[in-house]
Amino acid sequence: MSRAALAAVAVATLFALGGCGAEDGGSSSGSDAFEEVSRQPSLTRTARRAGPRWERVARLTGDVTATHPISIAPGAIQVRARWRCTGEEIALALTPAPRTPPDKPGGSCPGRGEMSWVGSGDQRLKVTATGSWSVVVEQQVDTPIKEPMLAAMRASGARLLKSGSFFDVERQGSGRARLYRLADGRGALRLDPFRTSANTDLVVWFSTAARPRTTKAAVKAKRLAEIPLKATIGSQNYLLPKGVDPRRIKSIAIWCIPIQIIYTAAPLRG
Repeated sequence: MSRAALAAVAVATLFALGGCGAEDGGSSSGSDAFEEVSRQPSLTRTARRAGPRWERVARLTGDVTATHPISIAPGAIQVRARWRCTGEEIALALTPAPRTPPDKPGGSCPGRGEMSWVGSGDQRLKVTATGSWSVVVEQQVDTPIKEPMLAAMRASGARLLKSGSFFDVERQGSGRARLYRLADGRGALRLDPFRTSANTDLVVWFSTAARPRTTKAAVKAKRLAEIPLKATIGSQNYLLPKGVDPRRIKSIAIWCIPIQIIYTAAPLRG
């Protein structure tokens, strides 16, 4: 395996092991899960990289053998293809060959499985099978997310209910949260801009806490909904589950599941 491939795999492994308990996904001597916010590195040091996330590149379907072009981002950490198949067997092959060969590039059918590799750029994925199949290709990236504002937020009948700015709790955070009620009555949240410490296993809490300055205050309040955070940096949208009244939401908090702390929060006011 090349040095570049080893480095990419090492980065992915570091984030997987680090979880959200350590700044930037690791546990170096200059970073501790319970370190005071004032002693942590400034967000300006981590502004360029978000916590790793999986993004869908393509969903492919076919019967027997087919070849499809796929395009992987230049800075992708790794790629995976998750497949389902009927028939008796399936095999997947890439052209040109990636920097690291895929693990388990196929299997028996009917069934499901996945293969992963390190590579980027334009590639061709050949699927050979003895029956029908479907393949979902995803790339793992750590770049800021850039979702446009939902059209439903601008549509006739939609209304901006509340907004607020993020402040530090157990970790650093900054940006703006805007809560909408869509024309059909459903709630929607937009974070733009948004930034918090680059780690995984974070979720968005829609809380009744008016201004949760501590983890204890956030935990004591009622949570009306909980949705996985898409990215630690960038513009992003969230639809609330049906039946959740957005008018009851008083704040947005970013919660770390493994060590149970609030990273950052934003009180909402109309």
